[in-house]
Amino acid sequence: MLRPSIARKVLRVRSARLGYRGLHAHLLNISCSPLPSEHPSEPPIATRFPLYRREEFQREPPITQAMIDSLPTDEGLSRQLKRKVTKKAVEDIPEWSEEDLRAFYLDLVKTGVKEGESLEAIKAPENQVELLSDEQRRSTLAKMSSRLLGQGQGQGHSNEASSLPPVHRGKVSFARLPYAILESLAPLAILSGPSETSKGKAVEDVAARLDVPLGLVSNTEWSALFQELIQRQDAVAAEAVLDLMNAHGMPVDSHLIDEIMHVHAMQGRPDEVKRLVLEVAAAGDAILPVHQDKIVLSLLQQSPSDARPAIAHLLQAEEAATPFPQSSYQLAISHLTTPSPDVHPNAHTRSLAWDLFAHMRLKAHPTPTREMYATMIRSCGDANQPQPERARDLWLEMTQQERMEPNGEGYNAIIRALGSTKKDYLEAFDLLRQMLVKHNDATFVPFEDDNGIPRFSKFVPTLETFNAVMEGAKRAGDINRARWVLTEVLKLSRAGQALQVAVWKDGADESLLSAVFMTYAAWKPVVKKQGLKLRTGGEAESGDAAAEAAVDDASKEAAHLDVDVLQDVEDVVTQEPLMDELTLDEPPVSTPTTPLSSADALRECTSLFKRILSDNEAVREGSNDFLPFKSVRLSPRLINSYLSVHLVHGTSLIGLKKVHDEAWQDAAKTSMSSVEPNGWSYMFLLEKCSSGARVISPAERPLAVSWGRELWSSYLSFYSTASSYLERNYTAEHPLAKARKRWIMGLGDRQVERVWKAAIKLESVHGDVDQALKILEDFVRRFPAEEISRSYKPIPEAGLSIRMALPSATPEADVPPLLLFSDVQALHQRLVKEKRFGSVRRLKWVVEGYTGALAKRRKWRMKGVAQGRERMAEKRHRRGTYGAVEGEHSEELN
Repeated sequence: MLRPSIARKVLRVRSARLGYRGLHAHLLNISCSPLPSEHPSEPPIATRFPLYRREEFQREPPITQAMIDSLPTDEGLSRQLKRKVTKKAVEDIPEWSEEDLRAFYLDLVKTGVKEGESLEAIKAPENQVELLSDEQRRSTLAKMSSRLLGQGQGQGHSNEASSLPPVHRGKVSFARLPYAILESLAPLAILSGPSETSKGKAVEDVAARLDVPLGLVSNTEWSALFQELIQRQDAVAAEAVLDLMNAHGMPVDSHLIDEIMHVHAMQGRPDEVKRLVLEVAAAGDAILPVHQDKIVLSLLQQSPSDARPAIAHLLQAEEAATPFPQSSYQLAISHLTTPSPDVHPNAHTRSLAWDLFAHMRLKAHPTPTREMYATMIRSCGDANQPQPERARDLWLEMTQQERMEPNGEGYNAIIRALGSTKKDYLEAFDLLRQMLVKHNDATFVPFEDDNGIPRFSKFVPTLETFNAVMEGAKRAGDINRARWVLTEVLKLSRAGQALQVAVWKDGADESLLSAVFMTYAAWKPVVKKQGLKLRTGGEAESGDAAAEAAVDDASKEAAHLDVDVLQDVEDVVTQEPLMDELTLDEPPVSTPTTPLSSADALRECTSLFKRILSDNEAVREGSNDFLPFKSVRLSPRLINSYLSVHLVHGTSLIGLKKVHDEAWQDAAKTSMSSVEPNGWSYMFLLEKCSSGARVISPAERPLAVSWGRELWSSYLSFYSTASSYLERNYTAEHPLAKARKRWIMGLGDRQVERVWKAAIKLESVHGDVDQALKILEDFVRRFPAEEISRSYKPIPEAGLSIRMALPSATPEADVPPLLLFSDVQALHQRLVKEKRFGSVRRLKWVVEGYTGALAKRRKWRMKGVAQGRERMAEKRHRRGTYGAVEGEHSEELN
């Protein structure tokens, strides 16, 4: 009942409201006239009310694809926004002139930082002693001695303290001068050194006492005395100088103690280095990574042929949870892979280095440093065991995965590794091009004219870079790139000498010129002798058409590398006809820049060698002119490389003998020393004389036999003398140092093998077969087959956690000389031809003995014979020798 009543009330209220509104509107329209409006355009009130009236919207057209395409993109909107923001930002900035903009851009380029690099923190200047030159040091010591040793009475001294020992009276030679000065200052009662270093070792014998006032010796004089003793590698006397400085009240810097540590380390004294490190720690100073490096270096120098003591020290530091820095591991790896006077790396040492590298990444330092990467990449470039693929993987890991910016050392390493094979050397040139681009970016200065003066940066190629590039060029015989390299070296050496740049002030060296000559020797002539055009009476005889096409193709291919590398060389050298050119009717006319024939290569190499002799002679006479080859040493290696060009491209054995004799005579005369052939010289020449009919003509066979026998006799004398020298100066405790010296002298196992093989072939092909058998018996007596198995040694164990290569997969090292059937095949054919079957059986027995011994050694290596015994001995060695030493000082050193 309530709902109908409520509904009726609502209807009545609505009806009354509507009636009232209608009446009110009617009265407004009839009785009220509108007032005059000041704004006639304003609509009447009736059209603006009621306020809640719904607005009528126009119907929008449908959206089409054309309308969507006409809308601005996100990039367009972003550009519009940037323009508005930029316009708003530069409203109040005054306009810059062109000069202001150039100056701003110049400063921006100079102060810019590459992406990924960070600015180094500003460090306080280190208080280091400035190194004095030899002249300044000698002058300072002379003045110091005249003041200290020449006076009888000291000013301000007591009578009993002013008398000096009688040893200082009179004139003292410069060799004795530093020690005389030290003795004059040493009678002080020194109880301890600057870091309790020497305890006054150098002055224990002095009983008198002398009071020396403060300030008697200046800081420069102390530095001169200390540097002189360090240069003489006298660490004990240098340590005594630091004690005297401390007694005189002079401050002693820590880097002076580091220099003494370095001298001890280079002389292989780990006990002295550890003593100094302990005293530095006892004085309250922190043990720095450089101190740990010195300990490892001393262990490496103590036994250069055995790096296991240093590796054992690194492993013990890992067990103590205080691993050494990567620089210490790098020292050990470089020692195992880098040739030096003390070490000749072989397959076993390189294998141990890779094992240590893998162990370091597993146990101590997962991410190698840039220097460690460079060391490992450089080890991949060994000529006897090239590994360009592994080097490329490490390079990509460093640059892409770890995002490390390579430096010049890294570029040199990868270029050498890729240049170790003929297949990958062009990639090395690509990396050199990248290095040059970085150098140009580093030295680019906008809006400045360099006036032809080159700039140098950390990416400028050094002599090591070009030597690395030449490793690939000489293997491929790429003569155009070799000429380009030599030209660039001459330009940089000229600029380096003018600007006094340290890395280029000396110019080319022996290694670069040797590589250039080897490249000429490996180069294949474009035109053979039969394809040359000979001009006679103004008319040219038509040569081979194929040869002409080859010349055109070669000229087009090498157009970008066509440089006149001898433009400065041929000016001072007169062109003399060679023996090989006498077969032509006339000397070549209008020779192109790039050599095309063997005669061109011989002519260029002869001019280059004469220029080297000329520069060396000018240096000896004291010339101050620019001499690009003044630092090239006339060594047997350089002369052998020069003669190798004549060995390959020469056509006359008579001309070769003449060039050989003149080259050694001129080198000895120019260098004013005895430059004599070595084992490499005899090896190449004997192989040339023992060549067959394709190389030695029938008319030259008598000369080949006579000269070959003369060379063989000289080689036997050289071998005997050199072997005696090696036995006297190199003990069995340093086999790697002895192997290195033998290889340099051309007396390595493979070199000796090739010489004996060439001598046997010489007598078998051109000479007497009985003499060939005598040489064979001499070889068997000197190098018996039993020595191959007797010299077998297991690969050294170092206790590392991981191995990169199994012992069975490691190439053999230090295999004694041997003869296989291919080496004596010519002798076998000669014996069969003469029906000397008894000698044939003897030859077969000798060859089978060497083959069986080699197979036996290979079988032992595959089975790992004695490898377990070596492993147990290494463990006992670590627990016994180095465990006792490290048990005493492990906490302090680590």
